[in-house]
Amino acid sequence: MIYSDNPDVFDIASFCYNTLGLTREIHIEVKELDANGYCHDDGIVEISNSLTFKDFLVTICHELVHCAQYEQNGHADEEEAYRLEEELYNLYMRKGSTSII
Repeated sequence: MIYSDNPDVFDIASFCYNTLGLTREIHIEVKELDANGYCHDDGIVEISNSLTFKDFLVTICHELVHCAQYEQNGHADEEEAYRLEEELYNLYMRKGSTSII
Protein backbone atom coordinates (compact mmCIF):
# COMPACT_ATOMS: atom_id res chain seq x y z
CA MET A 1 0.00 0.00 0.00
CA ILE A 2 1.26 3.46 -0.93
CA TYR A 3 0.70 6.44 1.36
CA SER A 4 1.46 10.05 0.46
CA ASP A 5 0.06 13.52 0.94
CA ASN A 6 0.98 14.37 -2.67
CA PRO A 7 -1.61 13.26 -5.26
CA ASP A 8 0.96 13.24 -8.11
CA VAL A 9 2.66 10.24 -6.49
CA PHE A 10 -0.09 7.63 -6.49
CA ASP A 11 -0.44 6.50 -10.09
CA ILE A 12 3.22 5.83 -10.86
CA ALA A 13 4.00 4.66 -7.31
CA SER A 14 1.12 2.16 -7.43
CA PHE A 15 2.30 0.96 -10.84
CA CYS A 16 5.85 0.44 -9.53
CA TYR A 17 4.58 -1.16 -6.32
CA ASN A 18 2.59 -3.74 -8.28
CA THR A 19 5.20 -4.30 -11.00
CA LEU A 20 7.97 -4.83 -8.44
CA GLY A 21 5.80 -7.14 -6.31
CA LEU A 22 6.08 -5.04 -3.15
CA THR A 23 4.02 -6.09 -0.15
CA ARG A 24 4.94 -3.71 2.68
CA GLU A 25 3.62 -0.22 3.35
CA ILE A 26 5.46 2.58 1.58
CA HIS A 27 5.17 6.19 2.75
CA ILE A 28 6.25 8.77 0.16
CA GLU A 29 7.00 12.32 1.24
CA VAL A 30 7.60 15.11 -1.28
CA LYS A 31 9.72 17.85 0.24
CA GLU A 32 12.80 20.00 -0.06
CA LEU A 33 15.88 17.77 -0.31
CA ASP A 34 19.56 18.04 -1.19
CA ALA A 35 19.21 15.08 -3.60
CA ASN A 36 16.55 13.74 -5.99
CA GLY A 37 15.34 11.22 -3.47
CA TYR A 38 16.04 8.86 -0.62
CA CYS A 39 14.71 5.46 0.36
CA HIS A 40 15.00 4.24 3.91
CA ASP A 41 14.86 0.57 4.82
CA ASP A 42 11.71 1.17 6.91
CA GLY A 43 9.58 2.01 3.85
CA ILE A 44 9.92 5.80 4.04
CA VAL A 45 10.68 7.38 0.66
CA GLU A 46 11.55 11.05 0.21
CA ILE A 47 11.28 12.78 -3.17
CA SER A 48 12.56 16.27 -3.95
CA ASN A 49 9.92 18.90 -4.64
CA SER A 50 12.22 20.75 -7.07
CA LEU A 51 12.38 18.17 -9.88
CA THR A 52 10.92 18.43 -13.36
CA PHE A 53 7.85 16.23 -13.73
CA LYS A 54 9.74 13.55 -15.70
CA ASP A 55 12.59 13.51 -13.16
CA PHE A 56 9.97 13.33 -10.39
CA LEU A 57 8.48 10.20 -12.00
CA VAL A 58 11.86 8.59 -12.71
CA THR A 59 12.98 9.26 -9.13
CA ILE A 60 9.88 7.56 -7.76
CA CYS A 61 10.72 4.55 -9.93
CA HIS A 62 14.32 4.58 -8.68
CA GLU A 63 13.38 4.80 -5.01
CA LEU A 64 10.72 2.10 -5.28
CA VAL A 65 13.34 -0.21 -6.79
CA HIS A 66 15.26 0.38 -3.56
CA CYS A 67 12.10 -0.49 -1.59
CA ALA A 68 11.95 -3.78 -3.47
CA GLN A 69 15.64 -4.40 -2.83
CA TYR A 70 15.23 -3.81 0.91
CA GLU A 71 12.17 -6.06 0.99
CA GLN A 72 13.80 -8.86 -1.01
CA ASN A 73 17.42 -8.89 0.16
CA GLY A 74 17.89 -6.28 2.90
CA HIS A 75 20.13 -3.84 1.06
CA ALA A 76 20.05 -1.27 -1.75
CA ASP A 77 21.97 -1.61 -5.03
CA GLU A 78 22.42 1.69 -6.90
CA GLU A 79 23.57 0.06 -10.12
CA GLU A 80 20.43 -2.04 -10.37
CA ALA A 81 18.22 0.92 -9.36
CA TYR A 82 19.66 3.14 -12.09
CA ARG A 83 19.18 0.37 -14.65
CA LEU A 84 15.62 -0.43 -13.62
CA GLU A 85 14.38 3.15 -13.11
CA GLU A 86 14.27 3.77 -16.87
CA GLU A 87 12.72 0.37 -17.58
CA LEU A 88 9.99 1.04 -15.02
CA TYR A 89 9.41 4.57 -16.26
CA ASN A 90 9.12 3.38 -19.88
CA LEU A 91 6.74 0.56 -18.89
CA TYR A 92 4.65 3.07 -16.96
CA MET A 93 4.51 5.44 -19.92
CA ARG A 94 3.28 2.53 -22.08
CA LYS A 95 1.12 1.22 -19.19
CA GLY A 96 2.69 -2.21 -19.54
CA SER A 97 2.63 -4.77 -16.78
CA THR A 98 5.65 -6.93 -17.53
CA SER A 99 7.69 -7.88 -14.47
CA ILE A 100 11.30 -6.69 -14.55
CA ILE A 101 12.56 -8.24 -11.32
